[in-house]
This record gives sequence, structure tokens and C-alpha cells, in this order.
Amino acid sequence: MLKKRNDIEAILHPETVAIYGASPKGGLGNLLVQGLIELEFPKIYPIHPRESEIVGLKAYPNLKSINNQIDLIIVAVNPKNVKQIIEDAVEKGVKGVVLFTAGFREVGEEGKQLEDEVVSIAKKGGIRIIGPNCMGIYCPESKLSFFPAMPKEKGNITFISQSGSLSTLICLNAMLRGLNFSKIISVGNCADLGVNDFLEYSGTDEDTKIIGFYLEGLKNGRKFVELAKEISKIKPIIVWKVGKTKAGMKAATSHTGSLCGDFTVWDNMFEQAGILKVDNLDQLIEHFGLFQNPILPKGNKVAVISGPGGPAVSCADACELNGLVLPELTDITKQKIQKIIPEFGTSVKNPIDLGLQVSFLPNIENSVIEHVGQDENIDMLMVYLSILKKDQVKGVIKIQDKIKKPIALITAFDVNISTKQVGFQNYFIPLKPKRVPKYLRMMFEKGISIHANEQYAARALANLLKYSKFLKKN
Repeated sequence: MLKKRNDIEAILHPETVAIYGASPKGGLGNLLVQGLIELEFPKIYPIHPRESEIVGLKAYPNLKSINNQIDLIIVAVNPKNVKQIIEDAVEKGVKGVVLFTAGFREVGEEGKQLEDEVVSIAKKGGIRIIGPNCMGIYCPESKLSFFPAMPKEKGNITFISQSGSLSTLICLNAMLRGLNFSKIISVGNCADLGVNDFLEYSGTDEDTKIIGFYLEGLKNGRKFVELAKEISKIKPIIVWKVGKTKAGMKAATSHTGSLCGDFTVWDNMFEQAGILKVDNLDQLIEHFGLFQNPILPKGNKVAVISGPGGPAVSCADACELNGLVLPELTDITKQKIQKIIPEFGTSVKNPIDLGLQVSFLPNIENSVIEHVGQDENIDMLMVYLSILKKDQVKGVIKIQDKIKKPIALITAFDVNISTKQVGFQNYFIPLKPKRVPKYLRMMFEKGISIHANEQYAARALANLLKYSKFLKKN
């Protein structure tokens, strides 16, 4: 049974924030302040022992001098000063602390001892800690941010990360793909609040529809599986787990002090809990789009449609390597396709090769997608496009209303690229980069996903099928 985590809710929705580490000289503390200012957080209190003003805000020498209740403090100072700050926070009645500061468990025994002392003081005083060695919280609804230029728009994804920099990178990259976040939580060393706490919170959070993770290691794998198995029944959980190699495991230990563990064990855990695996940042973002409004497949039969012949072969490989099969189309479907595609340099077998010239004829391409999508032998479609074109997008969306099957589109050129950069402006009329997020959102809402290559697309369709089977079983 999932618990509603009111302790975390209070930290994610503070009314007042004090920040240690901002300075007239600039630095990381100032980036934290600037992020809050840009999201228009109402009550920000920079703390500095000597300055009276920082980045246009009145500064205070310490917590005691602030004549207001402080809900959350963000700490970006030398680790030797942290213990005193936590003691002051206890005295002030602070609810939560984000420890941006590094130099604890991840640096060795002395750092571990300091981390344990800090957590002990906080727990006795009723304070919860995020971190140390983390970026903290991005929550557009409560106007919290840990970096400038973060979007003000609220989405439906919660991302929990053991990497601070990836917390920023995923947000800004996803924004270009029409995706926004409800929350991003950079957890760092997880000295107090950790992965399982935020997983449980996200499971009951009404603003979270999709949960994503960047994971290096876990302190309590059994608890994670128990929570994930329950939550996966109502929300997809997508995990990028690193530390597969000796080099990766060593890097994770020095990064956040995490112990990565045996990957066979991780695979078994994920299988039990209905967790979907990805291997990098791009796949994670693509899966966030895939699960915006997914159409769950009935089976593993895929039709591959491509203009260029080489990618058609590569798509077939990618499908089979991911446990998907390419069945024969019905004779009726083949006859319909043969009537509209060029006679030479094409094939109506699966994979369906439309010939390179069809790249310049999106109406033919869309007609084939419709015929194939209505084929009773087909559960899912993988379509390889040269470049995403406006008319084609509108056409595929209309087709999806008729066929209602998962469609994974692969674009040879990145969707945010301008054809002027590659000299195609006289041949293709693509989406303008500034319009891309809008059109991608339209496609995601119809169960159409976008992928950088056929390997990513095949993994996405396979994960969609895996999740469908998990839901039926549970």
C-alpha cells in the first residue's frame, strides 16, 4: 500500500527559500538564485556573512536575522560549514534542506562521517535532506528551480536522478521535443531522502503520469521492487541504469558513493516490477514522448515502411533483435500498395521498400501507412522518414484516428534541424524548428512516437509491448 508522502510534498512546495552560497563574485550559488528569480519564486532570502545585497535581493547574515518562517534552505558552501548551518536550521524550524554541497560520502571515510553527523542533527530536529552532492528540486508549479532558463510550463513527467547535470540537460533537451516536467529531483548521495522515497511520492502524486530515473545504485533494492511493482500498474516507470562495466561502477562510486551491483540482478528486478529499461538520455526522452498517451499493442507483429532500402534492412534487424517479428502482409494489402507505389526499385514484402523517390511524395507514403496500418496481420508500425514534413505529420495524425495502432517514426535528420543547414530547402518543406514542439505534442497525444534511429524505435516498441503484457498479467 502506497503512502502519501506529506513530508516530501512540503519540501517541494515551500513558500520561502533561503540560499547559502550566493555571492557578488558569482558562482554556482548565484545560478541557483537566478533560477528561482526566473521562475518568479516569491520569497528568496540570500544568506551571506558580509554582504547586504546579492543579485538585487536583500541579503541576510544568517537564518536568525530573517524575520519570517523559512520552509526550505539550499546550501552551496564548503562542507566544513554545513553542520552549523543545519543546527541553525533546526533552531529556525526549517522543514527541508537541499545540500548542493559536495565533499561527503563520495570522497571517502572522513566525508562519510561528516555526512552521517549532518543527517543525525537534521533528523533529531525534524528536517528532511535532499542530497548532498545534488542540484535539488525543479518544480514549475511551486516555482522552484536549480538552474536558469528552465521552462515555466508544467508537464506530467517526474524525473528522479542521481546525476545533477543530467537533471538540467534532460529538461532542456525534452523541452525541444515538446515535453515538460512536473518535477525533477536530483537526489545526489541520498543521505536522508532517497530514490525509494521519491518513487513512493511520485506514485501517489496526481501531477505525475510518467516516472523516469537515472540510477547508479540503490540502498534498498527489495523496497524499490515492491514500490515499483505497485506503481507500474498505474504509471510507467522508465529507468536508465548505469554502471554495467568495472569502469562505470568505479565512476559511480566516486560520483555519488553508489554501489552499482550485478546487472543480472538488476534485470531480474526490473522484469518483476514492470520497469522499462533504456540506455541513454535520448532513449529516455523518446520514451517520455512514447508514453504521453500510448496505444498498447496486442502483439509483437511489426510492419516496417521505408523509402530508402538500406534503412529498411536495418529496421528489420533492429526489430528481430528486440523480440519483434515482421509478418507477411495480407494479399489485399499488397495489392493496394502495388497500385500506388513506383513499379521499380520497390517491394511490398515486409519490410516495405517504397523507393527513394517516395521521400518527395509524402501523400503516397501516407497512403501506404494507412493501408498497412489497417492490415489484420499488423500490431505496430515502424516508419523510416528522411525528414519530418508538416503535411506528412498532419496526414499521419489523421491516419492514426482510423488505425489506432502504435506508430514509431524514425527521422534521418534530427527533427529540430533546418533544411537550409543541409541544402535541402528546395526539395523538402520541413517543420520549422520553433514549431517542432507543438507538432510533436500533437503526435504524442495520438500514440505516435519519434526516434533518432531504428534501434531506438525498436526498443521503444518492444518496451510498449512489455508494458502491455505486464498490465494484462497484473
